[in-house]
Amino acid sequence: MLRPISNGKNRSSLWLAYVLSFLAIQPGWSASGELRWSTEPDVARLQQMIANGQVSEALVRLAAEMERDPQNPRVAYDCGIAAYAAGHYEEALLSFDRAETEGRGSLVRQARFEKGNAEYQVGLEAAKINLDDTISHWKESIRNYDLVLGEEQHAMAKSNRSFVQQQLLQLLLAAGKTNLQTAQQPNLPPAQKLDPLRNAFGKYTEALEVAPENSEAKAGEKQSRDQLADTLAREGSRKAQSMRYVAPGPREAPILRPDFKDIEEGVGMLEDAHQLKPGDANIEKAVEEALHRMAQAMTEHAQHLLDLEPRIPQPREKLAVLRMGKEFVEKALNKVPDHEPAKKTLDAINRRLAEVMEEQGDDLSQQSEQADLEQQTQMLSQSLDFYQQAGELKPSDTGLPKKAEQTQNKLVQALDKLANQLMQSPGPKESMESQAARLEGAEQALNELQSLSPSPGTAGKAEAVGQQLDGIRQKLAQQAQKSGQQPGGPPTQPSPSQMSMNGIPLDAPPRVNTPGMKGAWNSAVMNKAQDY
Repeated sequence: MLRPISNGKNRSSLWLAYVLSFLAIQPGWSASGELRWSTEPDVARLQQMIANGQVSEALVRLAAEMERDPQNPRVAYDCGIAAYAAGHYEEALLSFDRAETEGRGSLVRQARFEKGNAEYQVGLEAAKINLDDTISHWKESIRNYDLVLGEEQHAMAKSNRSFVQQQLLQLLLAAGKTNLQTAQQPNLPPAQKLDPLRNAFGKYTEALEVAPENSEAKAGEKQSRDQLADTLAREGSRKAQSMRYVAPGPREAPILRPDFKDIEEGVGMLEDAHQLKPGDANIEKAVEEALHRMAQAMTEHAQHLLDLEPRIPQPREKLAVLRMGKEFVEKALNKVPDHEPAKKTLDAINRRLAEVMEEQGDDLSQQSEQADLEQQTQMLSQSLDFYQQAGELKPSDTGLPKKAEQTQNKLVQALDKLANQLMQSPGPKESMESQAARLEGAEQALNELQSLSPSPGTAGKAEAVGQQLDGIRQKLAQQAQKSGQQPGGPPTQPSPSQMSMNGIPLDAPPRVNTPGMKGAWNSAVMNKAQDY
């Protein structure tokens, strides 16, 4: 067993006090001096090798046996012991992990104890490079000791846990103090105080988790919390009141817009400040003002999109811009539900959306009269969708329901004709692939017809077509199996021209930055360098 010594003497040889008090395997030695594995134990000989400085030789021999019998938890444990003695702490951890996974009973508990020791040593080495890694390993060391102590009264696990806990506490307190002093330098701008204050608060919070009654940790956590909240509030207010405009992105409407990223980060920082000091009236007022500024900026941009729409020639792009504006103003109302300018802008956008949709419905309905049967059903279906959406936006308009009803009646008639047409075979020379495609079209037309105007006759036709289609598909699958090909051919990929879009994207959502999405806090600055 390897025990960290709390008096600070030569930590590189901490293991010597309790080195290899027992080995799990039972090695033996041949007449030529080679290590062999038998039922005759010679634990003292292997212990002596390590004590005499022949650690590497013992480790090589143990590793060879582990390679021969990788599932043996006792061999894995002894490899860990030798690796620890050689100072190969990460290698020792891997061996102890295997012993814990494969072993049982006391061997598992002993492996966990040694993992606690090894985690401490790995953390000690990491302190030269990254204190956060040290903290992580020492927490894991304590966790392993706790697993042992949860099952038995293990004196050394208890002693080592106390030692590592004290080392961890001192490290956290020192790091918290250093960061707090950095943040308190005179003439340091608020933006540059945030990182050290966040780090100080984090370290003092962790120190309290390690030692809840520690007075230095309590005072440090309180001081860093208050200073962090005040600094977040000042910097958040500055960002939230930003009046800066930025150029649009490649998938945004071609107009300048407020810097939502800056404003929303400011709102997030203020919300985080309120979370740190929930009873502070000044911070609460600043949060409210920042939310109104966010709502105002989004409403302003939505109004600009509404003003842009008349200058756009294509109806589909008109709809895209209006829907962008609608989404922005709805976000504004999510921030401030009683924001009157946002309500008025939303009403104006809804009215204009309904007008453009009605115009689109009228155009498609007229064009359908000159189209073939298949195109006619598609145009009438789109026209009906436009009328219905417009009716939802303008419920007081009595003309829209009438147009929707007339269009639906035309669509029902067109679908019935199309389904009957597609159910008729053009002749005996029709291939099975063509027959399957024709029946799929008939099935789709009948399903849509049934959803608009249900009837037993339509349901019967749909069932009959479905049975025919299943039979054709089975035959095609059998043919493909015989020829070694996949039925239906390879999937088609869109061409580059189909994948790219020029101008204003259709119905593309506005890319409002959402800092803090991947963390426990609302602002990016508070979630910085955090693991989630």
